Amino acid sequence: MKTLITARFDRKYEKLLETVTSDYTFAGYGVTGEKMPAAEMKEKIKGIELLITEFEDITKEVIEAADRLRVIVCCRNEAFASIDIEAATAKKIPVLRAGGRNAVAVAEHTIALLMCVSKNISLTDHLLKYTDELTGVSYKDDGGKRAQTMSEWSMDPDAPFALYGGGPEMYGKIFGQVGFGMIGREVAKRAKALGMELLVYDPYVEQEDMDYLRAKKTDLDTVMKESDFVSVNCNVVPETEGLISRERIALMKPTAYFVNTARARVLDYDALYDALKEHNIAGAGLDVYPVEPIPSKDKFLALRNVVLTPHLAGSARDIVGHQTEITLGDVKKLLAGERPRFICNPEVLS
Repeated sequence: MKTLITARFDRKYEKLLETVTSDYTFAGYGVTGEKMPAAEMKEKIKGIELLITEFEDITKEVIEAADRLRVIVCCRNEAFASIDIEAATAKKIPVLRAGGRNAVAVAEHTIALLMCVSKNISLTDHLLKYTDELTGVSYKDDGGKRAQTMSEWSMDPDAPFALYGGGPEMYGKIFGQVGFGMIGREVAKRAKALGMELLVYDPYVEQEDMDYLRAKKTDLDTVMKESDFVSVNCNVVPETEGLISRERIALMKPTAYFVNTARARVLDYDALYDALKEHNIAGAGLDVYPVEPIPSKDKFLALRNVVLTPHLAGSARDIVGHQTEITLGDVKKLLAGERPRFICNPEVLS
């Protein structure tokens, strides 16, 4: 099976690849770090039977230029971001995706954001490194000298312990999970491991599917109202656009923290900003934004009770290995006449 691979590929799985094909070529983003232009892809695709891609745009024109293509593999969770699935379906070409390739990475990043904002880790790190707000100060209780024997910075009311300490422990708190898919479950597992009680909103998942974590399925308003930490990890579909609205943010406790590592379109960012600015909630961690890159003068950048990262949650060095193993495993299943785990257009199999 003649194969073109433009995705990042973990070479330790080369023997697994050779159980699928011995005729393969690496090119495009996985080699150069830049997406192959559509015009070049239209030429490269000729004669190719298996395409394994990641970030290249596989448009209708590219698919129509393919004369022998049997399978398209997208090494992303959301294949529609790169592949014209409708065009592939019209030619009866199955489109596979790398479901869950970065679920662990996103889950770890989600918990890290909540820890950083609730314990003021990012804020105090910045103040220590880039300002003298905490260091170029003479405290009234002469904390500098006492610190030599007492290991105390200072107990003054304007010192770090008083200003930035006192964040909540996670143990024993209520963790609200919005979305219980592959990523949501990984987030919930980590929250449970930290000793939190789990409330979950996901209308597509049954209670018995959550019982292994002793999570309680409930409605979204209850999650927002009762949780000490709220994590959003749902897909963007018509039902979830604007799901976290101004009205729902208003339900949150003033001591609660919010994190979004899903997609910007599920959240009313203006409402979240107002809640943070007025201290109607304690803080937030954000990895996704309505405009990316986030504009240099964006109003969120001036807030002290928010931790921001530039859409990094789904990135980890291990992901290339995950996507390689997941997709090759599904290609083997497909070629053996079995149903793949992650197929975007199963109707082409019938």
